[in-house]
Amino acid sequence: DLEDYEAEIYRLECLRREKECLEDYATQFKSLLSPFRKVPDEILQCIFDDSCDMNIFRALRSKPAMVISSVCSRWRRNALSMPAIWSRISLKWMMDVHSDYCKDEYRKVFFPLSNLLDWSQECPLTVNLDI
Repeated sequence: DLEDYEAEIYRLECLRREKECLEDYATQFKSLLSPFRKVPDEILQCIFDDSCDMNIFRALRSKPAMVISSVCSRWRRNALSMPAIWSRISLKWMMDVHSDYCKDEYRKVFFPLSNLLDWSQECPLTVNLDI
C-alpha cells in the first residue's frame, strides 16, 4: 500500500508541474496576442505625443489624435487624458467656399473640429491656417 501511495504522490506531483507549465505557456501566449498591452501608460502617452504632430482637417488619416483614440478603450482613455495632442490644429481651405458642394464637404471635414476643441481643454492651441 505504501508503494501505491508513493506512486500516486509522484503522479500528482507530475500533474502539478505540468499544470504550472501550461499556465506559464498560457500567460506567454496571451502576451503574444497583444504585447503592446504591457507598455505602461506613460510610455504610450509619449508615443501618442510624438505621433500627433498636427491634426490637419482635410482627411481622416491627417487627424492622428482621432485615429489613435479610435483603436481601443485604453488608447482612447489615454488620448483623452492628453489635451496637448488635441490642441495642434491645421485648417486648410483649398476650394471655393461659395459653391454648395464645398459647403457640404467642409461640413463633413470640420465636424470633428468641435470635438478637438473640447478635448484640448485649457491647453494652449496651435492653429495653422493655410488659405
